[in-house]
Amino acid sequence: MPRRTSFLSILLALAMAAAALTPWASAVSGGLSLVTSGQEATSQAVGFTGVPEDCQSLQVTFTLSQSSPSYDFALDGSLAALPGVHATHRQEGDRVTVYVTLRTGTLTDNGSLTLGTLSTPGASFSVTGFSNSKLLGSNSGELDAGPSDSGNSGGGASDGTGSGSGGQTSGGSGSQTSGGSGSDGEALWSIQVDRPTGGTLTASRSQAASGRTVTLTAVPDQGYVLQKVTAVTAAGKSLSLSKQKDGTYTFTMPAAKVTVSAAFTPKSQTEGEGPLPFTDVASGDWYAQAVAYVYRQGLMSGTALNQFSPDLTTNRAMLVTILYRLAGSPAVSGAAAFTDVSGGDWFASGVAWASANGIVTGYGDGRFGPSDPITREQMAAILYRYAGFAGQSTAGQADLSGYTDAGLVSAYAAAPMGWAVDRGLITGVSAHTLVPRGSATRAQVATILMRFCQMAQN
Repeated sequence: MPRRTSFLSILLALAMAAAALTPWASAVSGGLSLVTSGQEATSQAVGFTGVPEDCQSLQVTFTLSQSSPSYDFALDGSLAALPGVHATHRQEGDRVTVYVTLRTGTLTDNGSLTLGTLSTPGASFSVTGFSNSKLLGSNSGELDAGPSDSGNSGGGASDGTGSGSGGQTSGGSGSQTSGGSGSDGEALWSIQVDRPTGGTLTASRSQAASGRTVTLTAVPDQGYVLQKVTAVTAAGKSLSLSKQKDGTYTFTMPAAKVTVSAAFTPKSQTEGEGPLPFTDVASGDWYAQAVAYVYRQGLMSGTALNQFSPDLTTNRAMLVTILYRLAGSPAVSGAAAFTDVSGGDWFASGVAWASANGIVTGYGDGRFGPSDPITREQMAAILYRYAGFAGQSTAGQADLSGYTDAGLVSAYAAAPMGWAVDRGLITGVSAHTLVPRGSATRAQVATILMRFCQMAQN
């Protein structure tokens, strides 16, 4: 699979051409040559030239100047964006082994590869060399990597001021993670803004230090509406966004490069006109109307540009995020007091809002369980509490004794389940079973949400 030549890949090639002019550069002919900064810093971007164009998998061990810190590795954004990419790393003292592979395609088409960034908050370090390199081609055969051990062949300062590959990039062009340092010595991390179709997206900063607030402004073109805004780190972690009263979105900058993007949808699709963009939702499917409703109301989006994944199980974080959107994504102060929810999680604002308003309470042991599948009784309880929060009636109780598994309904969910069945939000899986502890698919959640919103409107 060919991939675009990134700006940083060009920098890598230029760095190697200039290697003879830098006293610490030692290019390796006939094989892999390491490109990284020659100066110590808390993060180091690493890349190679001399990578065979058929390379689909790469394993290499980096030798670092410090052995005591705990190191992290973040895959470069251009690699992270490739479909089917997988990366992992392992540390043993002053050596970190990195493994990167693609399901299909190749890692580079020009011999230069920006692999990613090694970092540690504990101390400054440098990459002194590499060893044990192993490359596999697209046919799974081992490729010739040349010499298996090499010293540093970087050529630039780690603060972004050098002329070689150690210089960092920012904004939309960068493949590196750190963008240098600010006037107070803080490490700056680059913010890449993807160019959307149907509107414009701008960020208040091209670089920011960890902990700083970044504001995103998304403006649709005529005939389009904003569908969603996302911010993702180079390691693939989605960040929590807060919608402000003026329509902008903010997030807290992590100690990593961030890529932000926006999706705009033609008004014809949001106003109930034209087909849905999902190839896995046919007009005759029992959930088609519900999927169209939640999609056009901005409550649920696809799992990909043309996929809704109706049979995929919905987890607890997803449901809370949907209700957070339904409430208008209000600004949140403070974080939720759950041990398994951190401030940088994409669902953090939704969980914090829901917890503060008594819509979710967690498991009682300090956990929220964001990745746990949402059960039918949990969904009933959360919707019941949201209805009370929104000032809607929670009166009415259906007689559940006709269901043979009514006794399986948990005590906390008894009243919510009776209310949900009474209002027609949840129906039996069969004429005689509720399956209260069964999981809910995205199609089922879409249907329940459509009924819930229509009930509120009436």
